[in-house]
Amino acid sequence: ESALVAARIADPTMSSGFGLRTLSSGAAGYWPLRYHGGSVWAHDTAIAVSGLARDGHTESASALAEALVAAGAAFDYRLPELYGGDARDVVPRPVPYPASCRPQAWSAAASVCLLTAALGLRPDVPAGTLQVAPLAPSPFGALQVTGLRLAGHELSVAIDAAGSVLAVTDVPGITLV
Repeated sequence: ESALVAARIADPTMSSGFGLRTLSSGAAGYWPLRYHGGSVWAHDTAIAVSGLARDGHTESASALAEALVAAGAAFDYRLPELYGGDARDVVPRPVPYPASCRPQAWSAAASVCLLTAALGLRPDVPAGTLQVAPLAPSPFGALQVTGLRLAGHELSVAIDAAGSVLAVTDVPGITLV
């Protein structure tokens, strides 16, 4: 079932090249600037990246993450609430939604979802475990994140461009699995 969902999300009618559309471009009601009928929401896209990565659909997760970062670059990394769902091969940059808030807090939080998915971080503090299973290859190249907090302690993680773990700091009471 997850393979079917992953394939549908990766389909060009859903993935604009700048993120995940709220409605397929093949649907009768689609319009790229319709609020919930074809526009792209950064936080929805990031949630999809997280789910795809967690279920092992790394290629789709990486492509969608890269699409969202491309949109971020077009908005000077101040992602708006939503933007047009026009295809990336049709428009050189995402079309701003006229009444969209920019920046938007939940869109800014999408970066946390993307980093968590790219690094493959799955903490389970009650069980005392941390899984680190990065996307391979990394959609962002080599990546090092420091200053994360886990169980009251600082955590740093580094991966190479291939998605191999280079370093994870030890956290007292947490076993790396």
